Amino acid sequence: MINCEKILSSLAKLTNKEITNVKRLSGGFQNFVVQFQMNSILYVARLTPIHKRSKALIEGELKFIDTIKINQIQTPEVISINDKNISLVTIDNKSYWLTVFQYMEDKQIDVSDLSQWNVAFFYEWGKSIGELHRISENIGEKINRPIWLEDEEVNSISSLLMESEPWLSEIYDEYKSILDTYPKTKQRFGLIHNDLHQGNFFVKAQQLIIFDFDDCAYNWFVQDLSTSIYHAMWTGSAYHPEWITFQQEFLNHFLDGYLQIRSLNETDLIQLQLFLQVRELFLYLLFQKTWNKNTLEQWQSDKLKELEVNLRDRKKPYEKEFTTWTNETFNRHFS
Repeated sequence: MINCEKILSSLAKLTNKEITNVKRLSGGFQNFVVQFQMNSILYVARLTPIHKRSKALIEGELKFIDTIKINQIQTPEVISINDKNISLVTIDNKSYWLTVFQYMEDKQIDVSDLSQWNVAFFYEWGKSIGELHRISENIGEKINRPIWLEDEEVNSISSLLMESEPWLSEIYDEYKSILDTYPKTKQRFGLIHNDLHQGNFFVKAQQLIIFDFDDCAYNWFVQDLSTSIYHAMWTGSAYHPEWITFQQEFLNHFLDGYLQIRSLNETDLIQLQLFLQVRELFLYLLFQKTWNKNTLEQWQSDKLKELEVNLRDRKKPYEKEFTTWTNETFNRHFS
């Protein structure tokens, strides 16, 4: 873990300005993210080890952000330091790519607050992803980002499997083989966010401000839908057990919003549910690696058991809700 004081020193040296209030925001497999103040203005700095991402791939990420921003999708501004969007810094003899972003005062969605977490917002959420995919579908130039299924940096499942039991690798190979059968047409496959759960966007007047494009990659569009759906259904149910129709209502309004912008066909829906299974595999592997098994809370223990059972049984998450939506909405409108 990088010392915040050393980050402060590096930023001050790079910018030749007074840097204060460096505060860690997050850290993950790829990056170390901090908030800092410069000239009384707050910014966010992301430090990426140079062995994790090439400068060219980060340039591709920033190009994608710029492209969607031009097309009215809201994202935090990229801030140039000494006329550079990407700078090389060295801390404790380790080198990092530094990218700086505008600090956003807006907040992440509060799942516990039903004045925010409601069907009107679910509809706008789906609609926003539809807009993002519409823009991606119409990008004329090739942006330098990897293909998800072929790249172990943006698709960390392969590296996580190295420390796991063989049965999990068998499941992943099975899922990959099925995914490989799907066509990569311009209408169904393109550059996507690739980790679009509610932790990676802010909300202002029910409009999404999307951030953390670090894992953006060429993938099937339905992957973005599956990530949003899985995390929304899971967390929404946990916060509101009394809302017994929540999962169906979320799916209905979220997909209705998406369909206002882009179409889905029967093959998309089948593949979307496969990506829900892939998400459960990823989460199971991630939790096995990052959670301390000796200090698990009850909900964590329950979630690991649930994921293992679902994976072993090849259960499709939220299959009942998808069947209901397909019969009551999709088939009625698209038959």
